[in-house]
Amino acid sequence: MKEVFYFLFFFSITFLLLYSKGEKKEEIEIQNVIKYIKKYALFAVEEMEKFGIPASIKLGQGILESSIGNSSLAIATNNHFGIKCGKNWMGDVYYHDDDLPKECFRKYNSVRESFKDHSKFLQKPRYSELFLLKKKDYQGWAIGLKKAGYATSSNYDDRLIYQIEKYFLWKLDQETSQGIEKRLDKYLITIMNPRSSIFDSFFYKIFLFFIKKK
Repeated sequence: MKEVFYFLFFFSITFLLLYSKGEKKEEIEIQNVIKYIKKYALFAVEEMEKFGIPASIKLGQGILESSIGNSSLAIATNNHFGIKCGKNWMGDVYYHDDDLPKECFRKYNSVRESFKDHSKFLQKPRYSELFLLKKKDYQGWAIGLKKAGYATSSNYDDRLIYQIEKYFLWKLDQETSQGIEKRLDKYLITIMNPRSSIFDSFFYKIFLFFIKKK
């Protein structure tokens, strides 16, 4: 009986310590995402108005591809969408290890330039079917980006959709650029609190486990 008690006691302590560390990491991530959205939501909505690319897709891809603006590539190049040089790129370049060593990536003077170039990049013929989708169909866009080969990750669409839904980015597809800064704080309230229960965190980790297995 004592052995069972000690086992349960130490298991509980270990679980709570691990859970506490996970929650702290999650809080930091949420704060970083909030900062990212505050900085770049306007860019995403402006590009949505010009090109019809959902703002949720813009921000979701930016968050994924740049590690919330903190990846070494994003910091060195302002490239928030992982766009490689390609044959026709005439701007600055930066060599970075990715799928292969020393791959050529586009380098920008500002993050705004990166957002604009991402819109132009998606005008390539292989992405043309995406623009037949409704602006609010972020799921269709995510699936279409994967099918068109935007990224090599086998579960890119799942990861992108999850980011959009986790941070309610789809709400920004209903926005307009005029006066958006004044409305952002109200929107950000929905993501300012970390998950309220241990079950949310548990199922989130289960979700990540299975999409990594795909």
